[in-house]
Amino acid sequence: MSPVTVTAVNRNVSVTGKTGSLAITSGVFVANPHGTYTHTQTSASATWTITHNLNCFPSVTIVDSAGTVVIGDVSYTNANTLVVTFVAAFGGKAYLN
Repeated sequence: MSPVTVTAVNRNVSVTGKTGSLAITSGVFVANPHGTYTHTQTSASATWTITHNLNCFPSVTIVDSAGTVVIGDVSYTNANTLVVTFVAAFGGKAYLN
């Protein structure tokens, strides 16, 4: 296996090399300037209101308490708040980025 070179300059990450069966000749990946947010829903609910204060409309991944990905209907209230609606109540985590 050939070495992989990772270089970070001004929030840009460049990856060059070969790893396993994935060959990367070169690439530039820009970090999310808004950051990430993790919401923990401790009480079971079919509607989660999440205030993240990221000042953007992030992607959302939901997992239940067992770590299984759950699909919900995401509605953006504004750039800092969103609501996720599910068919049944449960607790878990929402990962936003």
